[in-house]
Amino acid sequence: MSLLLAAGKFQGRLVLTHRDYLIDLVRTPLLAAVFLLLIRHNDRPELLAYALLAPVLMGVWSMAMLISGEVVDNDRWLGTLELQIAAPVDFVRLVFSRVWVTTLISLLTVVEVAAVSVLAFDTVPEVPHPWVFVVALLATAAATAGAACLMAALFVATRTARTFQNSLSYPILLLGGVFTPLDRLPEWTHPPGRLIYLSWSSDLLRDALAADPVQSVGWRLAAVLGLGFLAALGGRLLLGRVVRLVRENGTVGLR
Repeated sequence: MSLLLAAGKFQGRLVLTHRDYLIDLVRTPLLAAVFLLLIRHNDRPELLAYALLAPVLMGVWSMAMLISGEVVDNDRWLGTLELQIAAPVDFVRLVFSRVWVTTLISLLTVVEVAAVSVLAFDTVPEVPHPWVFVVALLATAAATAGAACLMAALFVATRTARTFQNSLSYPILLLGGVFTPLDRLPEWTHPPGRLIYLSWSSDLLRDALAADPVQSVGWRLAAVLGLGFLAALGGRLLLGRVVRLVRENGTVGLR
């Protein structure tokens, strides 16, 4: 446990001191300003929740994907990946602890977006259902960490994580209903979209910012956490298998 805490502490320091890891914390306020400008310019105050939540969810997802790939790629380039895999501590647990710390740090995007709304647009975000919002946000963070663990398994098996990072982000965000609810997209996107936890969490977070009572909170939270758990379980099984394969093939340090 102490080693896992040390790994998480190390990752926290790395994120807060490495400027490449902070790109999403820098980009999120700019995206929030763009979305809020669009809302104001088109006089659509009813879309305020969309403008506030989209950059938050984008930042949380993108930061998790960045770190889950960079944990592997950077360690591979530094020559420390072999040492981690050879260590007596489960490599999957090390990856998960580092991704989880990063996901918690990515929740700073909530504060950033709120600050942009208040300071730059003189708009104070209202949260009629604060407990639903907080619980849904934490469930989203947990599911994101699980999905990042699954992605890390793919990154270990490839020469570079960059290709997958660049190609996976926006399709997942679009099908996850981050920019617009899934029911506004073509019907054929609904089945695959509902397999992405973001489609459940984005709808729930938007409902938490609306005045109407939030329906089926427990079921929707269970969907978010369940899909995140399945992703984490799949990531654990796949990452364990990939680690065994790269050990057998001698390609742990493949560049």
